[in-house]
Amino acid sequence: MAIVIRNSIQEITLQLLQYIHLANKKNAPCGVILAPCANMNPKTLEQAKVLISKNVAFLPVQLFYDAPNQVLCAVLDGGTLGSTHYASLVLKDFLQTQHLLQGQLRVSSFPESGKPTESAIADFIQQVIQSKGNDDDIHFFTAANAETSVLIADPDDLVREFIKIRLELKGYRVYEAKDGQEAYDTFVRIMPDIVITELNLPILDGYQLIRTIQRKDSHEGKVIVLTDKQLTGSMSRAYESGAADYVTKPLSISELEWKIKRLTGNH
Repeated sequence: MAIVIRNSIQEITLQLLQYIHLANKKNAPCGVILAPCANMNPKTLEQAKVLISKNVAFLPVQLFYDAPNQVLCAVLDGGTLGSTHYASLVLKDFLQTQHLLQGQLRVSSFPESGKPTESAIADFIQQVIQSKGNDDDIHFFTAANAETSVLIADPDDLVREFIKIRLELKGYRVYEAKDGQEAYDTFVRIMPDIVITELNLPILDGYQLIRTIQRKDSHEGKVIVLTDKQLTGSMSRAYESGAADYVTKPLSISELEWKIKRLTGNH
């Protein structure tokens, strides 16, 4: 007699897949919100469900808590990416008020965000688990490009947020840094596939960051400079430091994504 052994990630993956496939069989999308939480009891779970139901009354909501991985799962039958994102804002506010949120929320909708395969859903869950201890922002998950990680280094909060949201909607895993030192520390920790950096960075400037990355990992061909410096001398110096490409502001997200795909071979 064969004995099937499932790990905790596989259990929650299969449970989510069941919800998603049931919705998709009805030709309806299925929105999913995942959040790393501690100590979710039945009472707080019901409170969260009631709150979401009041704010998105047109969508049936199911909530369950995976205790082994400490992940809260909210499933919205018929939820598009837009409506699921709205529900995640409501859920985030509740979890913060209750001091339960331990990291980043992840939001997705299937099939809008990609094909809901077992490997894609498992990666979705892993990203949430790995976000524990990080900021409590909301990030989008898309099955396509989900394995490509991007680090954005820019002192401008609005620029970082704009790029992050647009790339996450395309399915990239995005990390942020506001200065050169934070960017390097993050690079060492996560080893991203692509680094997008402004040249005007505090502490370590963009040129220093590129050279430091090269010494650490020979990350040749993986750094894209994104800057408002359009002088020929700045471009030459960036390439000499080890940059693989150069994009000037105001940027085109389509152009930036094309350059990312070209450098990662993900055409």
